[in-house]
Amino acid sequence: MSNYNIAVVEDDPIFAAELEEFLSGLGYAVKSYSSAQTFLKAVREKECDLLIIDWSFPDLNGIEVIEYIRKFHPDIPVVMLTARNDRRDIIRGLEAGADDFVSKPVDPEVFSLRIKSLLRRYNGDVRTRPESLLLGPYLLRPSISTVYFNDEAIILPKREFDMAMLFFSNPNRLLSRQYLAATLWGKVVDYQSRTIDTHVARLRKNLKLDPTLGISLSALYGFGYTLQADAHAMNSAKVPLAMST
Repeated sequence: MSNYNIAVVEDDPIFAAELEEFLSGLGYAVKSYSSAQTFLKAVREKECDLLIIDWSFPDLNGIEVIEYIRKFHPDIPVVMLTARNDRRDIIRGLEAGADDFVSKPVDPEVFSLRIKSLLRRYNGDVRTRPESLLLGPYLLRPSISTVYFNDEAIILPKREFDMAMLFFSNPNRLLSRQYLAATLWGKVVDYQSRTIDTHVARLRKNLKLDPTLGISLSALYGFGYTLQADAHAMNSAKVPLAMST
């Protein structure tokens, strides 16, 4: 059985009950809240391991709740689960700090995998480092904070190397700006801040990342970054990924 506690903020009692039953069946401890204010009061006293929240409530909307969570509880992963599926709504939810945006109706199998992946990200697995990590022409050695590009040794500052480990441990996975900030800095970075972008630009330059090498670092504007690796680079990986799904 899992030791994770999941909070569900949903004002539809029937759907909330169905979701609670589903999550409990997966082994999670689940607590449902019918209003945003009730949840915010509870989370001040005891944090949860993951929050699943709808968009609309009579008192506050889900966006406001997520913004509060990102400010005061940055280590809580958040899934926005709503009937909305407009692209603008998805972008708005992700910009507010949601780690994932899931539209109803829900595919149970896919939803459970997304939850497991988020819990792994936020609860220590990302910090489990292998002795070395090989991807394409790059070999990363955490013990000496050094990246080997073919035969060239590239020594990076600690935080820049930590960022490299995050991306190279998660090829072809979109990592949100808030996740990068919470993992690397232990705090929320203001949405107007260029801190993340500056570090990414420096990393891209120092590692000479280029699509012609089969590995590149691309941005999804307003949300985050992906280290894109082609099939040849992925086949070269000889060390288990720190956060494989």
